[in-house]
Amino acid sequence: MLKTAILATLLAAAIPAFATGPEKVTTVIFVNAAEEEATPSAGLSTEGQDQARMFTEALRHIDVAAIYTIYQNKAVQTVGPLSELRQLHPVYYWVTRDSETRECVLDCIVKKNKGKTIVICGNPENIPAMARSLGVRAKAVKTLYDKGSGQFLIVQVLGNNTAVAQKLNMNIQKKV
Repeated sequence: MLKTAILATLLAAAIPAFATGPEKVTTVIFVNAAEEEATPSAGLSTEGQDQARMFTEALRHIDVAAIYTIYQNKAVQTVGPLSELRQLHPVYYWVTRDSETRECVLDCIVKKNKGKTIVICGNPENIPAMARSLGVRAKAVKTLYDKGSGQFLIVQVLGNNTAVAQKLNMNIQKKV
């Protein structure tokens, strides 16, 4: 179900771009770092490891061109399984509170990967700001990370500087 939702979102967001011309659609999949143990140096909790596996499984059939992550244990471990599956080394980026610098870093990442699908892993307080920098309305990401870990956001960046977003939860397929 999660894979179907991701694929449907990717396809639906790409249709308007093809209708208006040959503009390339860039897909940015923001993922919040998975749940970690009470002691951060211990790594991901069992739930966090499950979240990382489910995220990787959800993207199994998506052609991911690059993986970006902050240099923080829980973030690196969150994208680790996807990195291994795709045989891609994560590229580390620096988190900054300065919006101008953050937007510049994000702009460079998106321009470098124009027309591709990329993953960006970070902290809950940074991802909504990054999504807004891409043109996602604040209302769409306002409550995205209220629950903390295990959330991800797919943002389709169209050539005319507009963005379409879809929020998903990695626990959607969790067995009860």
